[in-house]
Amino acid sequence: MAGEKPHSTAHQHSDSRLSAPSAARNLSPILEAMGPFVPKQGVALELASGTGEHIVEYARAFPDVIWQPTDIEPTRLNSIDAWRAEKGVQNMRMAQFLDASAPSWRTGPMSMIVTVNLMHLIDTQTARAVIAGVSRNLAPGASWFLYGPFRTGGAFRSEGDEAFHASLTAHDAQIGYKDLEKIEAWSAEVGLRQADLIEMPANNLAIVLRKTGGDS
Repeated sequence: MAGEKPHSTAHQHSDSRLSAPSAARNLSPILEAMGPFVPKQGVALELASGTGEHIVEYARAFPDVIWQPTDIEPTRLNSIDAWRAEKGVQNMRMAQFLDASAPSWRTGPMSMIVTVNLMHLIDTQTARAVIAGVSRNLAPGASWFLYGPFRTGGAFRSEGDEAFHASLTAHDAQIGYKDLEKIEAWSAEVGLRQADLIEMPANNLAIVLRKTGGDS
């Protein structure tokens, strides 16, 4: 995905596993927030699974769901599979390469899609392509759990957010924080409606968007 550079502070174990400090910090609140929206069964897809530290814990917390990790970077794909082996989870598939900004990717219909800390790392065109792909691959009535930092009402939610956005745009002027209202509008255009908005630690948000009607 254009501009995507997650987990830049990750360090590597001897067995290909990567660890990112933020993954340990935000895992518990993410699990709590997503719990009510996880289906009783089916396949849940994570876009941009990064190090893999999150999805192995999703699989452990929700054992009746099959979890499919994806990423675009070989080192991260290897890390995901190494975490899967380390934790011994049986309801998690091997990591698959997936460019979620591609115009016609299709793996669904999925019972759930999860995306953590991606939108601020990609440009607007890529973000809209990801949203369209999510809608295309969600089963009707299924949820997209989208977590990360956003602007609300056109404003940053803290001075720290404003500083982080500035550091991102200094690296690549096309990326950075997205407005919550724009995410909602782009989602509505492809048949995704907000089901919940959850305040998360460190000024992050979890937006739950539900697929309405038939295929988009």
